[in-house]
Amino acid sequence: MVNVLPFRGWWWRWWWGLVIQAVTNIYGLIFACTCGLILCVGLGANLLVFLLFAKHNSLRRNRLDVLLLSMTLADFLTLLLIPFTLHSAISQSWPLGDVFCKVYQFLLAFSMAASTYSLCAVSVTRAMIITNPHRPPPHMDLVALMFALVWALSFLISLPLRMFATKESIGPSPGLANFTYCLPTIHEHHYQVVLSQFVLFYFAPMLVIAFNYARLALFLHRSPVMSLASARNTRRASLMVFLAAGSFSACWLPGYVLELCVYLGLYRHGLAWETFYFACTVLQYLHPCVNPVLYVLLSKRYRHRRAEWLFGCAAGNRVHPQVTSIATDSL
Repeated sequence: MVNVLPFRGWWWRWWWGLVIQAVTNIYGLIFACTCGLILCVGLGANLLVFLLFAKHNSLRRNRLDVLLLSMTLADFLTLLLIPFTLHSAISQSWPLGDVFCKVYQFLLAFSMAASTYSLCAVSVTRAMIITNPHRPPPHMDLVALMFALVWALSFLISLPLRMFATKESIGPSPGLANFTYCLPTIHEHHYQVVLSQFVLFYFAPMLVIAFNYARLALFLHRSPVMSLASARNTRRASLMVFLAAGSFSACWLPGYVLELCVYLGLYRHGLAWETFYFACTVLQYLHPCVNPVLYVLLSKRYRHRRAEWLFGCAAGNRVHPQVTSIATDSL
């Protein structure tokens, strides 16, 4: 029998050390519990999306699912980086070297950019499909090109933004010399990086998403309603459009507002500001959990398939008008 006690002892000492440090750091303990819950829910939701796509082989039949897969891959990568943030928050130190700090910060920016630009591609494709119901959907070559552009653009933008990521010690006194953190850039470039991220990761994508979803919502409300079911589907589609844009803004805007307050000198140490800082951080990590639920798991297209897969229920086939079917399936 293989002796597993040395490994088990190392793992137990490492975990118990984190627990002891967390008890002495209430903020780290609360943050760890919250991020642990987000990590479990997010990984479960994104894995379920992967399984749904694989089980029903929908990537070949539905163009939009290719871009939703792109978003899911990016969100999954973001969630895989949470344990490093979790360890740093509890132990108040970066456990790895300066090189891996740069790799970590790059992957974090890269995954967030890929998720955001995938949402932009989804909004563009969704608007193209729904507002042109009598035209054929975008060709798979065009969707594959959008997939490649999303990841290439994310790489090219994230690399210069994280090239100055560094491991630094925080605190002027000798007792705080061991408190090291992995920062996204050096202090001199901090607000240039924050401003660049605001424009490239939030403002410009939000304009694209808002424009396409406003066009989509306007089309849905102007479409003729043939039945009560069609009216219900139209209201549901409009609600999903609002939730999609609203969740993106709600998860990312508070963090940039906080950075602006720090830059203007409005930030003060206190319970209210620290709670706001905590909420901003949690919201940014919550977005990878919201995306799969909002875009895939709540989709009517997967409702019966999800029930059949989870509970073994048989799903009956239903026929909807063409416009309603496209709007519902895309949402």
